Amino acid sequence: MKVAFFDMDGTLTEARCKISCEMVQVLHKLSDHCRIGIVTGSDFSYVKEQIGDLFKEDNITLANSTQLFPCNGTQAWHYNGKDFVHHFSTSLIDKIGAKKLHELCRFLLQQQLLYMSDFPEVPATGDFIVNRGSMLNYCPPGRSCSPEQRKKFKDIDVKRKIRMGMFRRLNTFMEYKDSGCVAALGGNTSIDIYPRGWDKTYVLNHYHDNPQLKASFIGDRCQAGGNDKTIYEEMINRDNSIAFETTSPEHTIKIIQEQLIPYFLES
Repeated sequence: MKVAFFDMDGTLTEARCKISCEMVQVLHKLSDHCRIGIVTGSDFSYVKEQIGDLFKEDNITLANSTQLFPCNGTQAWHYNGKDFVHHFSTSLIDKIGAKKLHELCRFLLQQQLLYMSDFPEVPATGDFIVNRGSMLNYCPPGRSCSPEQRKKFKDIDVKRKIRMGMFRRLNTFMEYKDSGCVAALGGNTSIDIYPRGWDKTYVLNHYHDNPQLKASFIGDRCQAGGNDKTIYEEMINRDNSIAFETTSPEHTIKIIQEQLIPYFLES
């Protein structure tokens, strides 16, 4: 089996934006040579909203070749030609227990108060902590922020390293409390929190019956702290696999055309 895995925000799409016609076209060409797997920290509602154009009637071949893996692959969906079918999920609370989940949420709320006190010029719009079933997403400016507010936070975060400070404090807290969880920077505004081992390498569990899997991965957050780092390194070091770090959806298109299609054509 051959599978090309992709991150979503910053890789296939701009953050929280819909997939472009150009990206759909190049993925259609790639799907002639392998299956497509979209593995993202986002939950299914965001995935469906952003890449729904992949599943239009005139893209049925591509749709049938694509699987969706929200929340780092701890959930799995496919399209049956008419609708999306959910066929796998895991539970954060079942894994770590209600007490540890409560401790995590309380710590994140304390961090939110510090953020709002220390950076009063930065947006704080609401929906700061989202439980996605198999992971928590903590977004200091809030999931409700507008594109303009997202950009304002991103620009200040680049200069002031707001999330990196939170990320370090959060990982120290989780280690001290033996929560069994780790954190990773997600997109431009948030931090993903999940049980240890439930990073994006989890998606490979869905292919354990295919030891000869030929695979690739493209993501934009492959450096220290990024939520693509673990799967990027796994694919780099794994036999019969390759990985690339992208800087934009336009760069991703170039990688697909120049690297992935020739790679999957080899055998």
